Amino acid sequence: MEPYLRSWTLNTIDSGLDDFAPPVDMRDHINRIKALPPLPGIAQQIIQLASDPLADAKKLALIIELDPLLTSQIIRWAGSALYGYRGRIVSVQEAIVRVLGYDFVMNLALSLSALSALKAPSQGKIGTRMFWLQAIAGSRLAVSLSENMPRQERPDRKTIFLSALLHNIGFPLMGHEFLDEFNYLATMIDANPSLTVYSVERFAFGVDHCSLGAWLMRTWSMPKPIIDVVYHHHNPHYRGDNYQINLLVYLSDCLLGTLGIGDGQNQSYDDEVFAALNLDCEFAMQKVAELEDSLEQIDSMAVRLTRYQ
Repeated sequence: MEPYLRSWTLNTIDSGLDDFAPPVDMRDHINRIKALPPLPGIAQQIIQLASDPLADAKKLALIIELDPLLTSQIIRWAGSALYGYRGRIVSVQEAIVRVLGYDFVMNLALSLSALSALKAPSQGKIGTRMFWLQAIAGSRLAVSLSENMPRQERPDRKTIFLSALLHNIGFPLMGHEFLDEFNYLATMIDANPSLTVYSVERFAFGVDHCSLGAWLMRTWSMPKPIIDVVYHHHNPHYRGDNYQINLLVYLSDCLLGTLGIGDGQNQSYDDEVFAALNLDCEFAMQKVAELEDSLEQIDSMAVRLTRYQ
């Protein structure tokens, strides 16, 4: 698109921000950042525990219980209607052993503690409430979809889960570091409901949440599969390292988009995606229908997690 036409199109959008002049390219703004928010201490301890061969539920619970808010979230999660546990959960260790499982709690606690460092708006299609709704629903869906893949090709379950939880972390980072640009982008997205979020942000800023998120993940020394998915999750043609996890996240985003959830709305997928994953389309649609039945409980959890932020 010609620069003058691009500028004219941006200027015709009413952002509601009287003193804000939208950048045509945000890369200069990004280059002026002196330092990204550090990874919180709880998250650092959880990452260290992940490499401990003697790690167990007790050690994980002791780390989580250093943060009272994180502790309450894990216990409330275990007691939610989504899991149907009828007993009373009074400790993190019980939540791990009786209901949620070690890997699930480790990844959830890591995501919660990591996101606590980023303060972004909660409302809107790229706000933290939608972030958590998409993260919770998408992580469940991506793991479910992987169960239909041939066992020898199936990626690690906990890596799929954590990738799906964190893949859109670039949006909270944008809201934390560039609040005016974040609000402007939200307005642009609302003004263009037929376009994908990814195409709108590339058009508006020249950069996207994938690049921002991958930068943060590298700064935090997160595992390479997470970085790969954060960077590539809008590219179904990527065939580098961890491409199957990336495709699972891409497909789950597209399917959630058909339910009006997340930044995969208006994003297309075709038979090639299912073929690359050796995945049955009918099975995927069945999993979407099952997930849809749980959306009320998932949204309730997303609201609680947003308040934690």
